[in-house]
Amino acid sequence: MHAALKMRLGHIQDALGWRVRKLLGDQLVDRSIVKLARGWRPFLKRPVFVGITGSAGKTTTKELLLGILSHIRRGSANPASLNVLPEVAKTVLRVRPTHDFCVAELSEDQPGAMKEILDLVQPSIGIVTVVQDDHLSAFASRDHLAAEMGQLIASLPTTGTAVLNADDPSVLAMAANCTARVITFGTALSASLRAENISSLWPDRLRMTLVQGDERVRVNTQLCGTHWLSSVLGAIGGGLAAGLSLEECAEGISRVAPFDGRMQPVTTPDGVTFIRDDWKGTLWTVDSCFEFMRAAHAKRKIIVIGTLADCGSGAPQKYAQVAARAQEIAQHTIFVGPWASHVLKAKKPGGEDSLRAFSRVRDATDYINAITREDDLVLLKGTSKQDHLLRIILARTGDVACWRDDCNRYEFCNECPDRMKPSGAPLLMRRQVTAETAAIEPLPDLFVVGRDEHVVVGLGNPESMYTGTPHNIGYQVVDHLAKSLGLTWTTTPKAWIARGSLQGRNISLIKIRMAMNGTGAGLKQLSERMSFTPEHCMLVYDDLDIPIGSIRSRLSGGASGHRGVASILEAFQTDQFRRVKVGVDRAGAKLNRAEYVLTAFAPSDYPAVGQSILAAAARVLEMSKTQPKAP
Repeated sequence: MHAALKMRLGHIQDALGWRVRKLLGDQLVDRSIVKLARGWRPFLKRPVFVGITGSAGKTTTKELLLGILSHIRRGSANPASLNVLPEVAKTVLRVRPTHDFCVAELSEDQPGAMKEILDLVQPSIGIVTVVQDDHLSAFASRDHLAAEMGQLIASLPTTGTAVLNADDPSVLAMAANCTARVITFGTALSASLRAENISSLWPDRLRMTLVQGDERVRVNTQLCGTHWLSSVLGAIGGGLAAGLSLEECAEGISRVAPFDGRMQPVTTPDGVTFIRDDWKGTLWTVDSCFEFMRAAHAKRKIIVIGTLADCGSGAPQKYAQVAARAQEIAQHTIFVGPWASHVLKAKKPGGEDSLRAFSRVRDATDYINAITREDDLVLLKGTSKQDHLLRIILARTGDVACWRDDCNRYEFCNECPDRMKPSGAPLLMRRQVTAETAAIEPLPDLFVVGRDEHVVVGLGNPESMYTGTPHNIGYQVVDHLAKSLGLTWTTTPKAWIARGSLQGRNISLIKIRMAMNGTGAGLKQLSERMSFTPEHCMLVYDDLDIPIGSIRSRLSGGASGHRGVASILEAFQTDQFRRVKVGVDRAGAKLNRAEYVLTAFAPSDYPAVGQSILAAAARVLEMSKTQPKAP
């Protein structure tokens, strides 16, 4: 009967491929898989099922325990971080009645997720790593999140074992609702499994002395960073619960290599070592990565930060704080992604070149791979789905051609079948600037900007098809200013320029003749020829977060999602640009944001748009009364 059912399950799993999913729909297929797993679970009498949960370290704990148990026994575990119910169901279906164990990482990403998984898995050993802020946005509080995880411990049979982190009060408190045997782990003297003499100074790896009662065992892991301590001890506690000795656990764990994207060292052929922590960049885990980098022995240290998850409110300030701390550790700090421009305010005086910001991974890759050299230690900290920072490494050997920043795939780029398909925007920064510099004709001397001159830059797209669209309202404002001041536009290869005087002070109006996303490269070239700095400039552009008819002004700040502004801040690597933001948000607009800003205003919007243009022009004139801040 078992053999027949095993064969049937194998055929069903093979059949449930992408074609079936496309035909039936993902939800129906997932429900079918879960139903099959529930039918299969009663036949698995021999294997010991281990459930692992926690805010961080679940996958590492699972892989470490798999390494420990596989050293002398047979079993399986869920692959990668596939820990939601349908993926756990697939794991159960892969378990065979002859196996000794199954290690299952269990998701706690939303209220109620744990109950269904526990009903399926029915673990006899439960491990909880730590309670922190991962997935906290889905819960009312950290206590509610801990209660969700605590269901694993409460579900254990009296013959089972709970393995709990004694250094985390929220985890340790779960023992109160447990009828099973409890093994505690940590550095606390009260822990039944304790670690002493802990160290991890790069290039050395994490090592410690394990203490259980009167027994002491030295263990050398292959992991980077002391923050893996709870995962190591949790896995060893799981091994002890499964009947292994402390010596067997130490031997098994020493054989386990670091895992993809989790403080994983990768050394390139030219001698640069990257520490990949690019799977999930939660804000609270930054501390442990920085501690590792601060203590590491290396000629130069470089920190690359992508998207940080669970920032909550005040994200710009939190990114800036991270940037300030990174500069205390590294010779170079690079931020990548939509929030990157907000860190420019954190630049330290005299160290302007030590902090860089790029909105796109391709531009950051070009810069990072240009400055790195042999014996550098580079931390990559980000979130794979949003950033795919692994491309920074792959690009060094030409093993990637996809530069999309919006694919939203969970897999790493080296596993993606599309990584060699050219896609994404071209380089906007260093190489493009170098190539185009020679193509720009020298400007007449009359275009050299004076010390107290204002440079007003209207943002837009030069093609006629974009005339009258929200994204071109910056053009419209400077057009109105030129007309009201009686100025004439001069056409140059890369810009339209109108110069004149205002209240006894010179003023230059500029419209870059490049696509919005390339505005920064064009303006940077122009600034070098006209001898102006960001302090001379005033940017005028559309803002989707402000209603039509309203304007706002700022003296500095991030790009707030505006690609044109982001390209300018990246080109100049500063946020010290004055801005006049013109509201273009229309309530009830049915198009998505990208389509809306490139679609002409509706006739009913013309009166409000006209008033916005007049108000923005007046604000520019008002701000022009103050002499530009000296660079």
